[in-house]
Amino acid sequence: MINEIIADIKAQQTSQTTRPGAVIYIPPGHYDLRTRVVIDISYLQIKGSGHGFQSLAIRDESPTGGWADTLPGGSHIQMKNTDGTTTAFLVQRSGSPAIVGRINSVEFRDFVIDGVSASKPYLPGSGKVGISIQSDNDSIRIEGMGFVYLSTAMSVRGADAAWVTGNFVAECGTCLELTGASQVVRVSNNFLISAWAGASVFAENAEGLLVQGNTLVWHGSIRLVNSQRCAITGNKFVSSWAGMVILESGSGENLVAANQFTRVDTESSNDNGRDDLFGMIQISGSNNSVLSNHMSYNVAGPLRRPSGATPTLILVKSGDRNVINGNTLVANVAASVVLDASTTNTKVIYTTTAAQLQAFTASFAHVPMP
Repeated sequence: MINEIIADIKAQQTSQTTRPGAVIYIPPGHYDLRTRVVIDISYLQIKGSGHGFQSLAIRDESPTGGWADTLPGGSHIQMKNTDGTTTAFLVQRSGSPAIVGRINSVEFRDFVIDGVSASKPYLPGSGKVGISIQSDNDSIRIEGMGFVYLSTAMSVRGADAAWVTGNFVAECGTCLELTGASQVVRVSNNFLISAWAGASVFAENAEGLLVQGNTLVWHGSIRLVNSQRCAITGNKFVSSWAGMVILESGSGENLVAANQFTRVDTESSNDNGRDDLFGMIQISGSNNSVLSNHMSYNVAGPLRRPSGATPTLILVKSGDRNVINGNTLVANVAASVVLDASTTNTKVIYTTTAAQLQAFTASFAHVPMP
């Protein structure tokens, strides 16, 4: 039905200067999506009347005889694709060069995309993707949405000034991935609950990404690959695994500031491949700043990996002129900030005591906690 509406919009809006787009409204109710929706026009808003999120994992792992409701509500789309595809909404328009196929101002608002069934760790899990945007795009908005039981909730390639805000994502492998390259994307005020196989936010070749004011739980993890001048500020991380912020492959001039990190051991029986020497924050790049964060480590001795190791809270793995300043470290065991041998000119200021800094390089400056 949605594809038919889009076809009608294209039939009525035919000239280059008369394509204002349209709004498609999904009323409250349960809807089976059997055919992938393909959006190849700009200025289209698809909106519902509430994200209607419900934790399906809690439902599937609990007796529900006394529950008042057992399905997500609001405007609820259940992915039951029978057309051989694994994506609910695909945004893509052909054209070469890429600017010809660029799509502007497509918006998704206030409904829930439900993958129906999945198994932990969800990636690849159901193999399903909620929203996949594969054409270069400008001013995409994903707001007030719910996502559950998907391998990837949102995948956006070539994003320019996208806004992802106020969404509730849980029981998904990866919540948001920004692929190809992106610039000045804003990710704010979301609940992002990802499994150990994926990430809350993954971005490659990002310029100016802002991740702010989010709650990232279970595997609270932001991974930036070759990304520059991004800001990760004012977020709350709770994770059962190391690697809450990873700056890798030459990511530089990024700011990680005023976040709260909490490392717990509720899922230590599962493994994301990162032991306690990996670091809650790991940096491989230059001119990054880690400022005024609060970091708490509370993992029982038998659950630390490797056994008997001193946990690493911040690992500067490589790079030049990184700054670690004014952070608060709280741990139930001796914990450290580590500078690997290839690092140069790192500054560690008012973050650790002398005993908490492990430097395998002579090229650093340290002002210990008084």
